[in-house]
Amino acid sequence: MAAVPLMVGAATCGWLVLRGGAGPVRCDRSVTLAVTASPSLTPALSEAAAAYGSGRPTVSGYCVSVRVDTQGGGQVAAYMRGGWTEPAAGSIPDVWVPDSADWLTLARTTEPANRLLVDNGSVIATSPVVIAMPRPMAEAFGWPRRELSWADLRGLGGDEDYWGSRGRPAWGGFTLGLADPRASTAGMTALAEVVSAALKTPVDRLTENMFTDGLAAKGALLNLERSSVLVAASDTDLLNAVRAANLEDPAATRLAAFPLQESLVYQYNHRVGLGAALPDGPGPALAAFYPRDGTELAEIRYTVLSRASADPVKAEVARDFLRTLTSGPGREALLGNGLRPPNGIADSFTARTGLTPRPRLTPERTLDATVLTALQGSFAGVHQRGNTLAVLDTSGSMNEEVPGSAGRSRLSVALDAARSAVPLFADDSNLGLWQFSTRLRGDQDWEELVPLGPMGERLGAGTRSQAVADALDRIEPRGDTGLYDTALAAFRYLNQHYVPGRPNQVVLVTDGKNSDPGSIELDELVRILRREHSPQRPVQVITIGYGADTDLAALSRISAATGAETYPALDPNNIFEVLVDALTEVPG
Repeated sequence: MAAVPLMVGAATCGWLVLRGGAGPVRCDRSVTLAVTASPSLTPALSEAAAAYGSGRPTVSGYCVSVRVDTQGGGQVAAYMRGGWTEPAAGSIPDVWVPDSADWLTLARTTEPANRLLVDNGSVIATSPVVIAMPRPMAEAFGWPRRELSWADLRGLGGDEDYWGSRGRPAWGGFTLGLADPRASTAGMTALAEVVSAALKTPVDRLTENMFTDGLAAKGALLNLERSSVLVAASDTDLLNAVRAANLEDPAATRLAAFPLQESLVYQYNHRVGLGAALPDGPGPALAAFYPRDGTELAEIRYTVLSRASADPVKAEVARDFLRTLTSGPGREALLGNGLRPPNGIADSFTARTGLTPRPRLTPERTLDATVLTALQGSFAGVHQRGNTLAVLDTSGSMNEEVPGSAGRSRLSVALDAARSAVPLFADDSNLGLWQFSTRLRGDQDWEELVPLGPMGERLGAGTRSQAVADALDRIEPRGDTGLYDTALAAFRYLNQHYVPGRPNQVVLVTDGKNSDPGSIELDELVRILRREHSPQRPVQVITIGYGADTDLAALSRISAATGAETYPALDPNNIFEVLVDALTEVPG
């Protein structure tokens, strides 16, 4: 989002009244304090700046004004990490006020950022992340007496007959919404809390490895993302959809629940602040649930940057404006836009406003930057919509028994893993399915079972998702392993069916090594892959070596030639975990 300036109290040379002074004072110079704030905070800070400017302030002979700009915390953090050198960033602000201390943590990961962020900031307000619901749905659910937890959200999301079984069929299922955690404090906090609940691990004990290497964390993220009928680019986009949705309209994108900062629930309901800027629509008022397994107070920190702190005049203006924010006019502006004071108590936030004045709140537990980065990266992996060709080895060796699997064959275990992996693909993801061994069609080692296309597309009597499941049920192992010819054919096929803006990937699973004597040689295959691989239109061949007999060295060379990884599944029982890792990897 581009910065949106709002000038308040603009000063010009002339006779102005000193704040608290008795008579007019001449000031021949002016200074403007540039404040950048998150979208949910800009209206309150602008009101406070207007109140400050109405006193015709002067500092050290300068006429003073305050300009409040809007910029999301994720974007500002990125600019900070680069030392605020990108042309698109515009002029560096004097003060940054993000809607969570997490954005400060994410910013302070580079030396250029640390040179800018010399101030730890002063807490001027707080706002917890809640689970918001349209008020009619909330009341039908049992609000305000009934509680709702992050664990409940995981369990309820995707229940397609939830409201129908409760006498409200027009409302459809228990549909979830989510704002992208790379831009939204609520989205980022919700994902951390959902993973915490799934892993039964306190939020402040989550680690980077839980997100990068752990199936449980990825599974929790996948569950929430796939249960969400809307993953909005921002909180504003999410609220636009809510305001536009008529709960009784079956064609509307109705959201039963979604994480949101409490201040935005207030602004939406009262049509103030960001809520006043939303277009009119039939969407009902909202109600807030405070999850019993984690409702943290996000700290709103007023952070003076090095440029202002090094300038005596601007440093004094920054302190002067901070005094306004922590006194009567500033506190009224913050409270009037749904922001709690630092102690978290807001007795005016009653059920009539859709809120609770004194819910059970815990102090914000700021996660380490590596954990927050891993969380956002894992979400990017599960949220991506790929163009994927799955290629399964169905050679005779797949009949061999897998130790520790109660007598099941390699193919049986692999097919079960594939069936479990199908729900990982959203309806608008593309998937195609091949099998390969040797001479399946004349001299051809591979066979198309399901053509490449969107999972939700109608294909025959059902969707492509159902067609994939049916095809997996019909597979029988036979023949040898025509690995090299199949890898090249799959790579070239996906090149011909390339979709810009998506990860285009062949995911090839094999339990052995090339055993087709008439096939292309490995060295020649690697040369062709390197020559035909295009950095501008990258198609990657991700290989999964299944079992101890796999030629991992050959697979590594094939994948590396296309800039991809090889994933060893030396224990065939772990094939599903490896598939999840491969399918949720963000291409480098």
